[in-house]
Amino acid sequence: MSPADELCGLYQHWRSLSEDEGAAIEAGAWTNVEQFQAAKARLQPRIVELSQRLDPVTRERRFCKEIEELMQLERQNSALLQGRHRDAEAQQQDLDRASRHLRQLHKSYVPPPRTHWQSYS
Repeated sequence: MSPADELCGLYQHWRSLSEDEGAAIEAGAWTNVEQFQAAKARLQPRIVELSQRLDPVTRERRFCKEIEELMQLERQNSALLQGRHRDAEAQQQDLDRASRHLRQLHKSYVPPPRTHWQSYS
C-alpha cells in the first residue's frame, strides 16, 4: 500500500472517530468521548509520518479538502463540548442556588437545638 493510500485510510478512520465522538458528546457519554479522543491521538503520529513522506504538492492536491473537512468536524465537536460545559456550569449554579435556599428554609423552620445542660455555680 502506498503512503498516500494508507494516509487516505487513516483520514477516513479519523473521520469516523470524530463523527462517533460528536454523537457521544451529544449523548453525554464521556467515557466514549475519552476513548475516541485517545484513538485519534494514537493515529496522529502515523498520519504525521506518512504526510512527511509525501511530496507537498501531491499532499496538497490529494488531501486538502479532506483535511479541511476533518478540521471542521473537530471545530464542531469543540463547539459541542463548550456548549455542554456551559450547560453543566449553569446546572451547577442552579444546584448551588437551590442548596442555599434549602439551608435558609431549614434555618427558618427548624428551631435551634435545645441544650439540656445547665450550669451551676
